Amino acid sequence: MKTLKRTIAVFALALILLSAKAFGQNALSKMVGGGATEVVKTMPDNALIAAASAKGAPAYHRHLVRPGLGTTYLIRVMNTELIELKVDLSVSNPPSGWTATLDKSSVKLLPGEKVYVKLELKSSPKLPVGSVAAVKVAAKTSTNQSGELTLEAETTAKRKIYYISIDSFGPEYLALNAKGTGLGKDGDWLTPNLHALMKDCTYFPDHKVHLVAATDMNHAAYLSGSLPGTLGLYSVNVFLFGFDEKGLPIIKATPLDLMYYGKDGKPVTNIFNVVQTPALGGNPNAFTAYISGKAWVPEHYLNPVFGLDRIATANTWPDYVTPSSHVAPKNEMLRQILKTRFGRITLSDAFMWEDPYSAEQAMEVIANEDPDVAYILLGAVDAAGHMYGAAWDLDEWKTNNTPDDPSDDVSKVNRRANRASQIAIVKNADAQVGRLIAFLQARGAYDDSYLVVESDHNMETNFFAGPKLDKILAPTGYSAKKDYFLFTVSQIGALFVRPGNNDPKMIPALEKALEDSRVINPMTGKSESPMIVIDREEMKTGIDKVSGERVTLPMELYSEYYIEHPQQGGLDYPDLLILTKNNYQCRLMGVGLASIGMGKMNIPLPKVNVFVGGHGGPTTQHALLMMRGPAIDQGRISGEQSWSSDVAPTLYALEGYQAPESVQGKKLMGK
Repeated sequence: MKTLKRTIAVFALALILLSAKAFGQNALSKMVGGGATEVVKTMPDNALIAAASAKGAPAYHRHLVRPGLGTTYLIRVMNTELIELKVDLSVSNPPSGWTATLDKSSVKLLPGEKVYVKLELKSSPKLPVGSVAAVKVAAKTSTNQSGELTLEAETTAKRKIYYISIDSFGPEYLALNAKGTGLGKDGDWLTPNLHALMKDCTYFPDHKVHLVAATDMNHAAYLSGSLPGTLGLYSVNVFLFGFDEKGLPIIKATPLDLMYYGKDGKPVTNIFNVVQTPALGGNPNAFTAYISGKAWVPEHYLNPVFGLDRIATANTWPDYVTPSSHVAPKNEMLRQILKTRFGRITLSDAFMWEDPYSAEQAMEVIANEDPDVAYILLGAVDAAGHMYGAAWDLDEWKTNNTPDDPSDDVSKVNRRANRASQIAIVKNADAQVGRLIAFLQARGAYDDSYLVVESDHNMETNFFAGPKLDKILAPTGYSAKKDYFLFTVSQIGALFVRPGNNDPKMIPALEKALEDSRVINPMTGKSESPMIVIDREEMKTGIDKVSGERVTLPMELYSEYYIEHPQQGGLDYPDLLILTKNNYQCRLMGVGLASIGMGKMNIPLPKVNVFVGGHGGPTTQHALLMMRGPAIDQGRISGEQSWSSDVAPTLYALEGYQAPESVQGKKLMGK
């Protein structure tokens, strides 16, 4: 009977997803982090010669460069005529102490054809900080059409900062051999590029990310040095903004009015702001970029107050970046979800395109606009892991007497997991890290820059069995339709008091019911608690009121602004946060298709578990952190406990920026 009900629920899910596809144009293709496709114009459509300018900027932005180093610009040359043209290019002499070089002096173009020519401006190591070079690049065609533009560079004392984030990468993968089937050694690593970097950086093996151990809040913590509560980011992609007249939740996807804090609602200051703010040691000409395999994550920074200049994703990219050539098979996500219910995804390369494309985008953005801070998010390990499961735990797998071949291995946690495919995705992510490092080395930027390689959380393979929160809460006598609202997905749940309910006994009663619940572990057969439940007092103190034990850092999940100063029509902050642990996950409830990445489409879904791998709870906090650059020890393994919020203040200390008041993390090194 249980199997029959589950089958009916999954087919209902399939019908709803097909309906959603009909309801919204290309809706299924947007399920893994996407809004509408947009090409951001940085250049005029029909100019003979042009270069990239920041969105909305009247001119090309001035690149910042350290004395003795260089910068590059990609100049687009376009044939706007109806015949084949030869275009001759020249660059004016730069000021003393600078050299300017074009990699091509002429190009031949067919009608409508365009090419990019690289200009390199290099500064002398003897130049003082603040020296400016302006050069004119001229183009003239064989038909006497001409064009000209002026590009500038300025010397600075500040170094470039590059983040490379491997979303959902567990540092346990570092221990595996090239096949991912056992322990590795020199010459036989699953992640050879990360191991090479480890010899060249300081590695933090005891690194953790904050709860909620998920995407939005920890990428933001790395950039801001603030805790998730201060950021107001308690969820991934979707957030509650009250209820309509029918009592239905008002869900917003990646809203711009997040990341405000304190009683006055000040915007959280992040590293994008800092490098541009003179009062904090920055330069107003500094340029920032976010290149992401997850399209929604940088959209938090579309609000101009957060200082982000350039976004490049598979859905949104500047016009000089090559669009993705990947074409998703019809109904790809639907087929994946169905396969996770009745078998497993056997397509080994379903997510292999994502990280190479993000790396290519990053290299094009850096070559053209030379950002002073670039955050590069490689998202495939996470996207694949939700469907394949995690592959780092050697004890999880039955090897079927083929210990060196993971393709037929079966997970003891979830038979739908696909070990070999997830190992391939991890190996591919490591290869992209190697590509990016090689690119920075060839560019001459590697040794004089700061590089942070990190992950936003870990991932574990999940049981399809898990706590049925609605059934656990039903005996309390409180109603989900009248008294409270609950939404859950993967290892994350958030419960909100509905307007009009002023019963002070309700939240304690609901919390007790959840904390007292037990489930039978499918692997051990033992009864255990599958979750931790955190009310607002515990968000503030970090101490569980019943046991007296610490469950979070103080204020880690507490938002003074959104809890103590609620705004009409503003963000609703949870009264209870529910996080599963030990391979458990929650069923989809509360916000419909938004739960699985389809924005605001609040179409109800059957209460089923759809993910093979998940994260969010305390057992997925262990994460990756490596830092490299001047004044950072090479080949050092730090014994210090580090957190995602510690990275930004460390970079501020190393580079001499003033840490803004919203910083809550500590510096790990530097003055």
